[in-house]
Amino acid sequence: MSQHPDWFRGADAAILSHLSDERPTYVPIIANRLGMPTEYTERRVERLVEDDLIEPVSAEVVYRITERGERFLQDYTEREGAPEAGLVAGN
Repeated sequence: MSQHPDWFRGADAAILSHLSDERPTYVPIIANRLGMPTEYTERRVERLVEDDLIEPVSAEVVYRITERGERFLQDYTEREGAPEAGLVAGN
């Protein structure tokens, strides 16, 4: 099993986990539910989109997790444990 890349943070795993468990949603709602600053969440979401782990659902910028994101989250969780809500920037 490969390790997650250097750019991947615990906050990214929390975002993937949230989108895996919930219906597609807006970044400010993700940030609120996870207790993360909205601007930081926006940056992490953009990075996850770049790596095809999540995708926008509509022009309104609502996101959902991709199949690749589900596999990535599963690998991460097996190595690191379940991500926790309430993560702060830099995690």
